[in-house]
Amino acid sequence: MSLLLLGVGAAAAAVIAWGCFLFKRDFVGRTRAEEGRRAAEARFAGVVEIAAEAIISADEDQRIVLFNRSAEEIFDYRAEAVLGRPLDLLLPARFTAAHRRHIRGFAAAPETARRMGERREIFGRRKDGTEFPAEASISKFTQRGRTLFTVILRDITERKRTEEELREYRERLEHLVKERTAELEAANKELEAFSYSVSHDLRAPLRGIDGFSQALLEDYSDQLDAEGKNCLRLVRAATQRMAQLIDDLLNLSLVTRSEMHREKVDLSALARAIAAELRKTTSERDATFEIAPGLVVEGDARLLRIALENLLANAWKFTSKRPRARIVFGRTTQADRPVHFVRDDGAGFEMANVHKLFGVFQRLHGTAEFPGTGIGLATVQRIIHRHGGRVWAEGVVDQGATFYFTL
Repeated sequence: MSLLLLGVGAAAAAVIAWGCFLFKRDFVGRTRAEEGRRAAEARFAGVVEIAAEAIISADEDQRIVLFNRSAEEIFDYRAEAVLGRPLDLLLPARFTAAHRRHIRGFAAAPETARRMGERREIFGRRKDGTEFPAEASISKFTQRGRTLFTVILRDITERKRTEEELREYRERLEHLVKERTAELEAANKELEAFSYSVSHDLRAPLRGIDGFSQALLEDYSDQLDAEGKNCLRLVRAATQRMAQLIDDLLNLSLVTRSEMHREKVDLSALARAIAAELRKTTSERDATFEIAPGLVVEGDARLLRIALENLLANAWKFTSKRPRARIVFGRTTQADRPVHFVRDDGAGFEMANVHKLFGVFQRLHGTAEFPGTGIGLATVQRIIHRHGGRVWAEGVVDQGATFYFTL
């Protein structure tokens, strides 16, 4: 009997010991879990406190339960002064009713319908009653059986001020653009009136002077001595040069103001046609044109023809004193961009004067040596600029010149 009781006591002791072990293990496990939870909460609290944005939590009754350091700085309240008070304290009165409805709707909406963390622009109210614009997002979560709403808020006063300054600047700029546009339209109308006057009112007296001079040479030739005839010839040459100058000025005005029509343009075909026309003007010249095939670009065909006419006519003119002339139109590449060029072996120019080439009325040779008005290259430059490109030149005296352009 005593042995049996002893056996039963040993078994009970073993059961009790096992139970104690399990209890201890469970207790230790729960203690460690609690410590881990507390450590996590401490870390979370630390992150909340150092966050740059205001973090505010409210319970289901919309009473403040969390108010971090950034919230204190933004709203100018100490956390102790707002904890337990309604969230309405931090909102302008005109927004409180709408805000409460929004929170209730946010709480009632299913998880799939809510856009967690969606940012909205609102207004906040500081302790002194002043309002400020803010950007806020609201999230809902449950902690220990409690439903909490957390607002993450950022004061965007500086951003709004910058946006307002940019808006005012944009309005001023738009107003300035309108003023300048109106001034430009007025200037264009004046230019059109001037162009009309030049093309009609000035040409008429020039034609009269030229016509009467020619009539004197033809009808009174026997009554004029050699000096008189020479004077009339000089008068005719001057009037014709003036007429050419008027035409060139009108062309310069045209390429500046005319509307552009972009299309595929075969520059090789244009160059061949222009070369054929130049040959007809002085058929006895020994000159060779070398035109690369297949030079197709996108641009305004009419304006590009004017540019090529001026460049090739220049090459034709400045090679006129060569017994045999060579003019090349081709394409090369610079900095991975296609560059077109017109090259000749004519009179050339000093590179020290290259800056004068594209100015209106700028000439590097006298009219007695090479005729011209000094407007052709200025016209070329304006056409190329209107195509978004640039034009430049290289030359050596008595060895020729090369004019490059991009589009």
